[in-house]
Amino acid sequence: MKKVYLIAHDSLRSQLIDSLHEQGLLHITNLREEMPEQELPQAEAEYESALREADLAISKAEFVLNFLVGFEEEKKGFLAGMIKEKIVVEKERFYRIKEKVDFEEVYRECEELDVKLTSIDNRLSHLSQLRASLEPWLPLRIRFDEVKETRRTVLFLGEVSTPGFAKFRSELAEEVPESSLEEISRDFRFTRFLLIFLKERSEEVQGLLQRHGFRQVTFPGLEATPRSEIEAVDKECARLEREREETIGRARELSHLKPDLLILRDFLEDRRKKIEVQANFARTREVFMLEGWTRETDAPAVRDRAMVISREVDVTFVDPTEEDRPPIILENKKWLKPFEIVTRLYGLPRYGELDPTPHLALFFTVFFGICVGDVGYGLLLILLSWWLRRKLPVSETVKRFFVLLIYGGFAAMVAGALTGSWFCVPTESLPPILARMMVVEPLKEPIIYLIFCFALGFLHLLFGVVLEAYEYVKQSRWMDAIFKEGSKLIFLPGAALLIVRLLSGGKGEPPVWLPVAKWMAIVGAVLIVLFHNRENKNILARIGGGIYGLYGMTSFIGDTISYCRLMALGLATFLIGWAINIMGQLTLSIPYVGFVGMIVILVVGHLFNLAINLISAFVHPARLQYVEFFTKFFEGGGRKFQPFAIETKNLVFRGSATGR
Repeated sequence: MKKVYLIAHDSLRSQLIDSLHEQGLLHITNLREEMPEQELPQAEAEYESALREADLAISKAEFVLNFLVGFEEEKKGFLAGMIKEKIVVEKERFYRIKEKVDFEEVYRECEELDVKLTSIDNRLSHLSQLRASLEPWLPLRIRFDEVKETRRTVLFLGEVSTPGFAKFRSELAEEVPESSLEEISRDFRFTRFLLIFLKERSEEVQGLLQRHGFRQVTFPGLEATPRSEIEAVDKECARLEREREETIGRARELSHLKPDLLILRDFLEDRRKKIEVQANFARTREVFMLEGWTRETDAPAVRDRAMVISREVDVTFVDPTEEDRPPIILENKKWLKPFEIVTRLYGLPRYGELDPTPHLALFFTVFFGICVGDVGYGLLLILLSWWLRRKLPVSETVKRFFVLLIYGGFAAMVAGALTGSWFCVPTESLPPILARMMVVEPLKEPIIYLIFCFALGFLHLLFGVVLEAYEYVKQSRWMDAIFKEGSKLIFLPGAALLIVRLLSGGKGEPPVWLPVAKWMAIVGAVLIVLFHNRENKNILARIGGGIYGLYGMTSFIGDTISYCRLMALGLATFLIGWAINIMGQLTLSIPYVGFVGMIVILVVGHLFNLAINLISAFVHPARLQYVEFFTKFFEGGGRKFQPFAIETKNLVFRGSATGR
């Protein structure tokens, strides 16, 4: 990795940004984080206006996309709804998208449609409520504009609770005989009526109404009879519904622009990135400077690209110092690229630190295979992953994940063949040719299978110690490699063999390896005590630290026991699948529909079993890498190399995905 300093006249800034962005080889850092504040030019104000304009354009694009999403045609197929689809696009279309789409016109129309639909929906909601309030008054024969006071009488509409209506009517007839009460409608809660009485009896009527919880009902603005008003409401609702459908139809027409709008949104965000990155530059009135990182092999290409713009550009490359934290690029062979997913989930290595990806690949695949542990499931996983990788327009990272699942599928087939699991069919029911492939049957020989998992885990941990020794050798710390890690490599195998002998009861003739194991454990323990803390010059502190280091070796016991999860997950896959097979077999005896029912249970059940166990088969092997394996040699904490290039949310470019 090389640090890059680029200095040029400010008039070349825009051209250089576009050119370097198109090339996509430079990771630009923020000079304000690395230079004293007083040495930085006050350039931020110049960008604020451009950033506001860019943010406004992006927010408009987001509004249009969010508005149109409700008017898309239904996606076809289960997978289309489950997986976010990517748009495959040529870079030429990406760069010219603003010429293709009249975005301001689309935004204006979408805004008008949104306002119109909101207004229509509000009006329809109001009319619906009005109709609901009018329906109980349908039997009323007079017009609403006739319900009013005259010179001598008072007319109004109202309601009281249904249980108290009879008493109200009786008291009204008794106390105000010069009145007329016409019941209009009733339900279990309220009884509605038209009341007419003489003005001179208003005081008595009001008192009576208050005692019975009367509520007056009015319909401001309505003049005709309730039936006529409801007909008018229905007519208006029908008109609004037609208008709404026309508006939705236009929105559906615009929704066909969604692919172009998604491209445009990514284009606008990319343009904002070009503006935003300039805030990282150091500037004077005439000159600007940027700092970044590039791969050593790409340094000549970066220099040549800058020189194409102008020979007056100064490009300087320097090696990283100890204080620098260069960004990290994982560079592995193509077949190892899928395993970078596992590494990235934990974190990137520091600059100069060992990349764990090649070293976890084999163990992760084997652990994955043991957790799934079935030939049929492995084959199904291979076929599904291969098909999805070919058919779905997804990012390169997702495609690599499918390849990782294919690797795991092959490992599952091997593990299933060696343990006699073929679509979770009991071994007694297997054809002889398949049964002969079996090496161990976990259900009948669980101790042997458990010991195998422990042994595999112990080798995994020892490999981590070997890698730590290799790290010391890379740093020319030979004494640490020999005495710190070498002592562990002597002690741990010897101690492990002694523990195995102890757990077996120590019966029978001592094995030939027993004396060797004893001496390995003794010599290794002595070396750990003497040299684990060899940096300390105080002999007592050194030995004390060594004894503590020897005590720390007991953590390998707990780490090794963690690998029993491999056996547990493999057995869980088999037992659940076996139960599904039994359910399918029982269903077969049902008349007429038994065969179809069996097929449904087997297909759905095994797919479900595969799906839930895939989660465990990824999570738990990954955990063994992170918690048990990485702690022996790997620290992490590196920052990702993020080239100044196109970054899209929804697009997959044909060919190279660099920007412009």
